[in-house]
Amino acid sequence: MEPKISIIVPVYNVEQYLERCVESILKQTMTNFELILINDGSSDNSGQLCDELSRKDTRIRVLHIQNGGVSNARNLGIQSSRGEWISFIDSDDFVTEDYLETLLQPVETDETIGFSIGKLHHIQNGVVTALPETSSEVNVWNTEQTLKELLTTEKTSFFPVAKLFRKSLIKDHKFNTQYHLAEDALFLTEVLIQTKCNTVFVDKPIYFYDHREGSATTSVNQYVFDTVTVYQEIIHMVKKEFPNLQPELNNREYWSYITVYDKLIFANNTQFSEKEKEYRRWILKHKKEIMKDQYFTKFRKIAIAFLSVSPFIYKKIVELKK
Repeated sequence: MEPKISIIVPVYNVEQYLERCVESILKQTMTNFELILINDGSSDNSGQLCDELSRKDTRIRVLHIQNGGVSNARNLGIQSSRGEWISFIDSDDFVTEDYLETLLQPVETDETIGFSIGKLHHIQNGVVTALPETSSEVNVWNTEQTLKELLTTEKTSFFPVAKLFRKSLIKDHKFNTQYHLAEDALFLTEVLIQTKCNTVFVDKPIYFYDHREGSATTSVNQYVFDTVTVYQEIIHMVKKEFPNLQPELNNREYWSYITVYDKLIFANNTQFSEKEKEYRRWILKHKKEIMKDQYFTKFRKIAIAFLSVSPFIYKKIVELKK
């Protein structure tokens, strides 16, 4: 019997976290799934651990490939998948026992739904905190509403995780391997723009997103600037199709520059000192618009106000939230 759902987990140097991730998947109340572990050329014991885990449960398949990045691994996972539905989980994160059941139940009988969306629960460096109380309400979003929610990230995230995709919807789409950051947001945008599908949102936290120091999303290297480049592409695409989303697109552009700037100032890497100054100038040039933006918090606006006075004071303020 073919699996109902294919769960794709790219694996790269995560031997410390992999078992936690896999165990949470194997405990699912919805059991008809395959778990595809893609060892992306790990240099630690992650590959060996994948093989050991696969011997414990026949639902686990392991693919060993040369290191090509998370997007390449996800693309291979899509190609190799046998399920009607696909879910992506990061190997240093983990999920609740009803993760698959929660995502599958509202979409199984509605052909207009391209994918379902759950809530993330953010944790820091593996320290697990209690899940917040939520309504568990189910809402159907059209394409424009979905993009608005993804852009603002008030209810959900612009990541492919905590979502369940109809395989027929994404089988001909690929994650862009040219980029190393925000490429997943580009993937979601392209899928939505090209298919014009509806989605369904379940107001229930089902995915533990672990913010680790040194992970791909917190590291600073030459790829850190991909965030701004990718969002310029996203803004261009969405603006043409949904001009009413201009406020959300403006916010995401400001956010992309601020996010990269924050990474640069906390990295203290002299290699990027000129870029750091360039990004500060860009933010201050748009300070008035940022201060009026409805999506930025009062805390962030206070920090931006002090950025024109002193980058040092700005850094100290932002550090309070880290």
